[in-house]
Amino acid sequence: MYKNRLQEYTQKSSLQLPVYQTFNEGPAHMPRFRSTVWVDGAQYTSQNTFLHRKAAEQDAANLALESILKRVKDEECPLLDAETVFCKSILNEFAVKVNREKPTYNSVQLPGPLPIFTSTLVFDGVSYTGDAGRNKKEAEQLAARTVILSLLGNSWSTKTLHKIIQSKSKLQAALDRVRDSNHFKPNIVPVGVKVGHCSETTVDQEQEVITAVARDAVPASAIPPAASGMHRPHHDFKRPRLDPDPAPKPIPFPIAFEHPVSEQPLGVDCGSSSAKKRWKNEKNANEETDTQ
Repeated sequence: MYKNRLQEYTQKSSLQLPVYQTFNEGPAHMPRFRSTVWVDGAQYTSQNTFLHRKAAEQDAANLALESILKRVKDEECPLLDAETVFCKSILNEFAVKVNREKPTYNSVQLPGPLPIFTSTLVFDGVSYTGDAGRNKKEAEQLAARTVILSLLGNSWSTKTLHKIIQSKSKLQAALDRVRDSNHFKPNIVPVGVKVGHCSETTVDQEQEVITAVARDAVPASAIPPAASGMHRPHHDFKRPRLDPDPAPKPIPFPIAFEHPVSEQPLGVDCGSSSAKKRWKNEKNANEETDTQ
């Protein structure tokens, strides 16, 4: 039985089939068999000895299954304990993959001064009740987590759940990067995710987170200030002080307007030029007198 379950697990996980090695530790007339099985690079040895070889191998296979399932459960529990926001989404996706009906939730408020709710659901014919939550949505997420933790202990469901939880874990890591990014405005979380509260996410809302992460991967220098979500720096602009212009000085005009000589009016004294003419005329007259 355990050998079949272990072999089924390795096949679904695309691992090498388990290898058994069994030894007789007792005398020939009273054999005592102990078996060791190797799975995924690890070995598991039965703690007890058995009269039959098959019983020893079954015990070793059971030990290997318990150890593997515990290890997987320990790896998944931190995400499920820290953030229950994806539990309903994980359970719904798992139900689709294994051809099971999606669960329906029945939430009731517990008596008391504070609003406390518990939720019960039926999955695959089994009823599960989750821990108390502060509201109906949180109670439903906690009920879904109870189912997931229970299914992680089954070899037939562990591998499928492991893949789904890992995908949600990557999404959660992406959400944390966006939340801590300098390009993301403080106190703002993508639609469908509330910090400190439980809510159900949809495929579209998960896509918003992935898109935001892709945008966050772009260098800050390539993002315009308006799109980066950061406040643009404010600088006070001081206009330089200009001294008042001095009073305009009058442009000096020429002292006097001089008419050209050719344009001078008649009767205007020409100075030394007239005296030279009189002197020349008198000289000519004297020369004529001397000649006579």
